[in-house]
Amino acid sequence: MNIVYGVSGEGLGHVFEAIEITARLRQEGHNVKVLTYGERACRCLSAFDPTPIEGIHLYFDPKGMSLAATVFKNLRIFPYYLRNWRRLRRELEAFKPDVFVTAYEPFSMVAAHVMHKPLISMDNQNELLHIRAPNGTNMFAFWVAQLATRICTFGAANYIVKTFNRRGSIGDRVRFVSPIIQNEIRREKPVSGSHVLVYLTKPNPELINVLKSMDESFVVYCNNRVGEDGNITYRAQGPTYVRDLTTCKAIIGTTGFSLIADSIFLKKPYFGVPLRKQFEQTHNAHFLADSGLGEYSEAITREQLEKFLANLPCYRKRLEAYNLDPAQQEETLLEFLRGIESRTRVPVGAPAP
Repeated sequence: MNIVYGVSGEGLGHVFEAIEITARLRQEGHNVKVLTYGERACRCLSAFDPTPIEGIHLYFDPKGMSLAATVFKNLRIFPYYLRNWRRLRRELEAFKPDVFVTAYEPFSMVAAHVMHKPLISMDNQNELLHIRAPNGTNMFAFWVAQLATRICTFGAANYIVKTFNRRGSIGDRVRFVSPIIQNEIRREKPVSGSHVLVYLTKPNPELINVLKSMDESFVVYCNNRVGEDGNITYRAQGPTYVRDLTTCKAIIGTTGFSLIADSIFLKKPYFGVPLRKQFEQTHNAHFLADSGLGEYSEAITREQLEKFLANLPCYRKRLEAYNLDPAQQEETLLEFLRGIESRTRVPVGAPAP
């Protein structure tokens, strides 16, 4: 099959997932055309020669995610698609797609409907449409996250929903699955070392000050800063990351879905520092605390971290009992693709549509 795969370039979770998924699809004999946006995403997916497009980015102020800035600054995508729509459509038509897959990337959703092709949605955000807001939730942020999810994945033939909380299906269209884990991480044999890995998608000076006050060793990945600062070692994203991840004794980080999935697979306790006013991160943070696999705080204190680190054996015991199938997501995608192929295949001797 010819598959157009739209990948969100906001953060790197969908991007690293796309590396594994695209390689597997090609291994199965499919042709894959990747669409993505953002310099980092295009660079990470360069082996697949992605088509650069424009997409939605999130913008933050000191209080958290700014809805006004996010809406205003993303208005640039409309002039881009007015200028480039015909070129992109010609490029897609030349590829002759059989199916579109969207990883929370809205242009591929629109293109699938315009070209009258089946669409498969594959993300964790769709779980937000099947839950009730926890007590204390900022309901406006919750509704905004739900609305964005409905728009980005509208009208899919199938939904593959990555989740930590549930398994099974809703009818024939919605399947809840364990998230994929990169092969590079699957091959590792984790050990519990002496350092704590800290992964931040945005600078957090308050957290850094707390870390400096503690008698612990921290390896921090944030904005590709490099250097030593007392008990903190800053490192840039690169080949040392997986080593530091698999040998740490615990993780502190913003509560993106992919890193939490890696922590569960590697049996690493996780202290979450969710980005404020971004409900997906809040939802993932609640999961850490409710499941007993970690803790979270939006305004972290030394006392909270010390308590978390003192209880690492308890978290590890719960992690050992948690099962996560790292191949379920890609196997489910292949199953849905086979179903679409069987429904659209023209019988031998039948007239072409």
